[in-house]
Order: sequence, then structure tokens, then C-alpha cells
Amino acid sequence: MLKIKGNYFILETNHTSMLIKGDGRAEYLYYGERVPDFSGAEWLSPEVYWDGAVHPLSLFLQAGRGEAREPSVSVRFADGSYATDFRFVRARIVPRPVLEGLPSAYGEAKSLKLEFLDEPSRLKLCLYYTAFADSDAITVCATLTNGGKKPVSVLSFASLHLEVWGNDFSFTTFDGAWASERRRHTRPLECGKCENASYIGSSSAFHNPFVLLGRKGDVYGVNLIYSGNHREFAESDATRRTRLVTGINPYQFDWELAPGETFFAPEAVMVYGKTDEEVSERMHEFVSRHIVRGKWKDRERPVLVNNWEGTYFNFTREKILNIARKAAEAGAELFVLDDGWFGKRDSDTCSLGDWTDYAEKTGGLESLADEVRAMGLKFGIWIEPEMISEDSELYRKHPEYAMKIARRDPQRMRHQLMLNLVDPQVQGYVFRAVSRVITMCKAAYVKWDYNRYMTDCFDRNTRGGEYFHRYMLGLYSVISRLVERFPNVLFESCAGGGSRFDLGMLCFMPQTWTSDNTDARERTVIQSGTAYAYPQSTMGAHVSASPNEQTGNSNSLQTRFNVACGGVLGYESDLTKADDAELDEIRAQIAFYKKYRSVLQFGVYHRLGDALNGEWSGFITVARDGSKAVSVIAVPEKRTGEFNLRVKFAGLDENALYSVKYRRADGSFVPVCQAHGAMLNRGSFALQNLFSETDVRSCSNPLYTRLFVFEKVSARKKRS
Repeated sequence: MLKIKGNYFILETNHTSMLIKGDGRAEYLYYGERVPDFSGAEWLSPEVYWDGAVHPLSLFLQAGRGEAREPSVSVRFADGSYATDFRFVRARIVPRPVLEGLPSAYGEAKSLKLEFLDEPSRLKLCLYYTAFADSDAITVCATLTNGGKKPVSVLSFASLHLEVWGNDFSFTTFDGAWASERRRHTRPLECGKCENASYIGSSSAFHNPFVLLGRKGDVYGVNLIYSGNHREFAESDATRRTRLVTGINPYQFDWELAPGETFFAPEAVMVYGKTDEEVSERMHEFVSRHIVRGKWKDRERPVLVNNWEGTYFNFTREKILNIARKAAEAGAELFVLDDGWFGKRDSDTCSLGDWTDYAEKTGGLESLADEVRAMGLKFGIWIEPEMISEDSELYRKHPEYAMKIARRDPQRMRHQLMLNLVDPQVQGYVFRAVSRVITMCKAAYVKWDYNRYMTDCFDRNTRGGEYFHRYMLGLYSVISRLVERFPNVLFESCAGGGSRFDLGMLCFMPQTWTSDNTDARERTVIQSGTAYAYPQSTMGAHVSASPNEQTGNSNSLQTRFNVACGGVLGYESDLTKADDAELDEIRAQIAFYKKYRSVLQFGVYHRLGDALNGEWSGFITVARDGSKAVSVIAVPEKRTGEFNLRVKFAGLDENALYSVKYRRADGSFVPVCQAHGAMLNRGSFALQNLFSETDVRSCSNPLYTRLFVFEKVSARKKRS
């Protein structure tokens, strides 16, 4: 709900409120738990300092106004000056803006528009605030319009600048690297500044754009609907203000804004809660309801089998069909042919860009896909459309398509270069090539990969300071056209694993490959960190071979499944090497997952324990009607001689009586007890026999897991 009352502007969701005041300048007065009435709001204004200065909670900071802190909006005028003096003009409730070329949230029709003008230059700044009541989220869209007669260079322009009172906050980021993504790190701000940023052209595995600003009783979560270079920072100062800023990274950013033109910053989203858990739940709701869209928005995702770790490049048609046959026998629903099906692709040194059938290897991709479908499976395919190999027909014909700088030897990663998607001609090629592949094999699923960083950024028709952002606009243009042309295809984003796990890609592709690291032990940490911001329906999670390809750890098939069922389930191994007992176990796992798929993919998710530092961790996902739940507990270490390892659950209907059981490897269940949700949420329960169920002598560095199922037996009547 949006309200304008004089010079006060109110945004309300189901559980939160925001109050902004506009009077010459604009300032935040309140953002937190919902307030039914803002009588006395004048008392929320900042105090006047001894020298007459006033330090409000600003909606943005600009250069040249005597601020000791970094501006969130900075421009350079034609005469070389930098100073601006944006004054508040007016507030209106208007239709939500369309952000040209950028993905954005959907589902609300109106925004609060705040207009600011730098009178001498006629440069106009607009902030559009939208309240998403059902998910307790507020988004901000920011624009700059050049109303003057000369070009203006935009040097930095943050999407969101949030300030709150207090300097007792901590800043939490989700950092890592390839195969080690989104590990939670928290540090106190006190009186200082912490930064979280990407410089490699993608949102990156190094620093995800989702961050938290928190203290006891107040937590703010912020994310950016963008897949390129981003920057978030949190800063506290001696005036007892703390600010949280997110937007395009100003690194190598210099955007020329011609007279009459408007620059659109990516949309940012903020969520308030009293705890990290509350922020996570609300962010999940926002992503599920207002980011993911199309046919697959609320649709259960298929169980897939992918051949990559089972064969790598070394496969034949017969081998692929044999794996697919085993997949069908086990109950899988989708087979995905990974890298190696195109050009002359027998290694990672060639053929990227040649998206034509490697018929000598596949025996004919079109007929191969038909044979897989005849087994009762859907057919999916891997592709890496943004890349080019120098050893390829495409490069020999169009070397100018590659991202490189004349007279410089380009930086190669994984023996490949990138395509220059800033160029409309290259965008057209990628769109046509991917369209041909999908049409040829009638793909029901496409895994869109991106396996390197952006280097040698250059386009002869593009200003250097605009390249990174124009690349993203080119990419979004291609993907949006493909999704529109193939609305029934399930697209999964991948970037060397999880280097593009962000809201921008999720606007087009409803799930993302969480990490190339499929080790169960590592995945407990990676998936737990990811789930702070992203719902389990967006997380690709596969059962792979043991010992694990990335770590060498070995775990039971049961443990590997228990961890993978916390996301969208798949299997990534050579199923023809599984014996009858293993295939029976996989068949039982898939049957179980299908039975509880709705709650596992779309239930309300709660993190349990501490995956980074705790004795145990896990999750519980609860059906929205509270009728059932599935929980997995993971224990990383057996400590001989220590007893009473105990767990606590969450999110269960406190007035309901549940039957509790745990699942054995053979698919059978062991009854545990009947208990009311209140006790299950608050009690401390022993993990009886957990360690004795794992044969540690057949495993290396094992993870101990147990999967619980909760089924509602009855609802307890509330006392009158």
C-alpha cells in the first residue's frame, strides 16, 4: 500500500512499514515492523548539531555538498565540474516504470515516484519505490534523465541507498570461489566501511549481490536484480548512522547521457525482519512470487539425469542411450546431454560457437533425442552460447565476433574467448544458433553455461566505460527473446557452477546450477548459504559418483541423496556402472522425491544449525498448509566418546500432532514418535543410532545424515 499525506510518504506491506519525508530534501524516517499509525512522526527527524548542521537519513548522497562519505550518485558535466544539488520536487503515485533492457520484478501495478532536480543542469533523478505486500519486500528503481543541452557522464549511480540509525550493526556477505560458493561471512561495522563487489563481468562466485545488515532485533536484506558487475557496501560513522548501498559497480563505468536520454539503474530489493530467518523467508517469497515467472513459476521441476561427470567428452551414441535407459528404469523424467555433442568437441580446446551436430559422435542428434523420448524421458541439452573457441569454424569465419583488443594477445581461460555480445550482429548470431539447437532436438530443457571471466573488453563502437553494462543489456536481449520464443522450455542458468546465481538470471531461467562441487559435505555449506536469499526451487542439486570428482570424499548413496534433495534433484554419474542394489536404491529415492517434491521444492524453508561452524546443520521444508514436512540433518564429524548430539526443528504447526519417522537407505521408514509441533519446534532431540548406520570403513571423510518425515495426524484444539 502506498500513501501520500502532505510531505509524508508511507509504504506498507503485510508486516513492515517505511516512512519517507520530502521537504526540500527527502529523508528516511522509519523502516521496520509495521506501524499502524505515524502520529508523532516529526519526532523521528534528526537533531540539529552544535554548528547548525543536520544529518538526516538520506535516500542518496551526491557530490559537492560537503559530505565526508562516498556519493551514491556522481556525474561529470561537459565543463568538467562534478557538483550537483538535487532538490526534492514532488511525489506521485504512478504506474511501475519499465526499465529499458533490464529484468525487473513484477506483480504490483503502482510505485511511489520521488522526483529530484539539479536546477542548473536540468538533470533529473527519480526514485520509484514499490511495496510488495505479500512478501514484505520493497523495491527501488532509480533513473537519471538529462534535461539539459549538453552530454553528462554518469560515473556512479547506485540503485538503492538505505540509511538507518545506529552504529552497532554487522555486515554479512556470501563469498567464495569456483566450487566454494556463497559461504556466509559476518563482520562488525562499528565505525567503518565494508565492501562486497564483483569486477569480472558477472555477479560472480566470489561475492554474491545479496547482503545482510543486522543487529539483535533488526535485520535488513538487500539484493540486486542484475547479473553483471555489482557493488554493495555498508558504512557506519560517528553521527550514529549506518547506510547500505547497492548498484552497478562504478569500476570502469562511465556512461555518456545525451540530452533527452534516461539511464535506468537495475532494480534493487530490500526486506526487513527481526531475524536472519525472517529475512530469508520473506526474500524466498519475493523471489518465488515476483522474480520467477512463466510456465515453470510454480510447476514442479523434473528429476533429471546428466551425463557430464559420468562420461565427460568421451561418449558414444550407444553410451548415451544406455545411460538414458537406466535413467528411465530408475524413474527419472529428463535426460540431459552435456558438453561434447557439437562441432568436433572431444576436449575443451575447440568448437565453442559451432552449435552444429557432431554426427560422428551422436549418430544424429535429432534421432538421438527421439530415442531418448521414446524411453519416456524428456530430452535436454547443454550449451555455452556466450563463448567461442579459436579452433572453431565460427572463429575462422568471424574472428571479429570475439571479445578482444586489436594488437593485443587476448587472455584465454579454459582455452576459450568470449563473444562480443555488445555487438547487435553477434547477438543475432547467438539467438539464431540457440534457436536452431532447441528446434532441432525439440529440447524440453536447456542448461545455459558460462565458464570464464570477462577480459579484453572492447567494441569499436562502444565507449570503454559503457562496455560491461552494454554487455549485460545485450545478453538480456538475447535471453528474453529466446524465452519468449520457447516459453515451454525449462532453462537452467549455469556459470562454471554458481557464478551467476542472481535475481537477474532468475527473471528468465527459473533455476540455477548451484555449484560444480557436487560433494555432499561441501554442498551442505554451499546450499545453506545460497538458501539465505534463494528458494530451494531455484537450486540445482545432483547426486554424483563416489568418490566425488571434485574432493575425493566418498559417501553413501543415501547421504548423497539426503543432501541433494534439498534442491531440484538430479543425478550426475554413469548409471550403467551402478549395480542392481544401487539402481534399486536410486529408484526408491526418486519415488520418495516425487512423492514429497511439492514440499521439498516449494515448502517454507528453514535452516537448521550452522553449516559453517556447527556440530550439525540441515534444513526443514514445511508444506504451506502445515500438513507435512521433510527435514535433513547433517553431522560433519563423529566425535568418539562424546554423547548427546541433539537437534531442534522449526516451522511446524504448533497446534498439530505429527507422526515422525526417518528414512533408511532401502526406502523403508523407522517410526520415531508422535509429537505436537510446539514440542518439535522447541525441544532438543537425540539422533539415536546415527553413526552406527554409516559404514565409515567404506567411506572417506564421511558426512552423517538423517532424513525425517513429518506427517500431520490431527490438529489440537486451541483453548478457549
